[in-house]
Amino acid sequence: MVIGRGAWSYDDTRKECYFHQLESDKPDLNLRSADVRQELESILRFWLDKGVDGFHVQDFQHLYEDEILGNGTLVNGKTDSNAKLLKAWKSVLESYNTKPGREKALIVTAKDDLNTTMDYFDAGVTIVRVTPLSESGASLTESNTSLAERMETKLKNANSNFKRIGWMYGDKYSSRLTNSLDGPVQIKALLTLQATLPGVPFNYYGNEIGMTDHPTLSAPKKYRTPMQWNSKGTGFSQNTPWVDRNPDYITVNVETEDAIGDEYTTLKVYKRLQELRENESFQWGTMSVYRDGDLLMYTRKADGFPGYLVAINLGTSKVTESFHAATGIPKEVKVVFHTHKDDNSAISLSDRSYILDPSHAVVLEYE
Repeated sequence: MVIGRGAWSYDDTRKECYFHQLESDKPDLNLRSADVRQELESILRFWLDKGVDGFHVQDFQHLYEDEILGNGTLVNGKTDSNAKLLKAWKSVLESYNTKPGREKALIVTAKDDLNTTMDYFDAGVTIVRVTPLSESGASLTESNTSLAERMETKLKNANSNFKRIGWMYGDKYSSRLTNSLDGPVQIKALLTLQATLPGVPFNYYGNEIGMTDHPTLSAPKKYRTPMQWNSKGTGFSQNTPWVDRNPDYITVNVETEDAIGDEYTTLKVYKRLQELRENESFQWGTMSVYRDGDLLMYTRKADGFPGYLVAINLGTSKVTESFHAATGIPKEVKVVFHTHKDDNSAISLSDRSYILDPSHAVVLEYE
């Protein structure tokens, strides 16, 4: 069972048990049955006929079950079977493509290792959504290797498929980003990472304001509390929601973070990152990755447009870095983004090195 409970439940209507790898309200379908596969393709066509632009398939690695159908912990489904099913679905979507650049999208979320998920691209998937740093809800800091070293390795391994990767922190089955860190200050640095990588950032609702897991609910409900819009019942609904509100909604909410004078709340930093991402080099520019201890650095550059150096201090101490010497970028640069302070100024890297505090990130623009 994927979420730690029994995989079989009894149905009073049919007087039979049924199998489910996820929650009991999500029974598994027998995808080895041609009739079931045909029915799913009919469902795809129904919505495509309505004009939808694509589909997002979650928990894809669990579509095919262990044929033993035991009640214990199950391994992920067979990659070959998953890929074959993807090809069939992609074929259905392609039959609805009418204009170049307006192809129907097939987005897959799979928590296989990154090398395995790369196989799904060969099946025609538009985007495979993965998590940048942590797997299976593990803390980002629980490792014998540094955060910067792990990120450097993952980025270099994914390099050839960057444009088709979707990056996301947390989901309905794992802890929120804020809970996966040593402290909430680090969230701005990791949101910077997510927003400036090649590919597509997927935001799990609430990360943009630093929402946390509910302190008393059990998993998975503690990851699924209502979005916190304001301090009046979260602004989500006037009725009683099916999952209790997180009690910190009184101070952690969209309205409060927008209203207070601090220009570096998590939400305001998140909004500026989305504006920064509109620049051409972040849209389709190439990427080169560098690391110096706990300092992760990478450049984004599109031909004919300004380039950018993103530097993120993922350690616990200040770092002093000569970015020109470390990455080869020009000496004359401009600070266009900082996670924690107003520093939008032109600087010469030949005159000084740059000092970056722990969990801070900076973006430099160069010609």
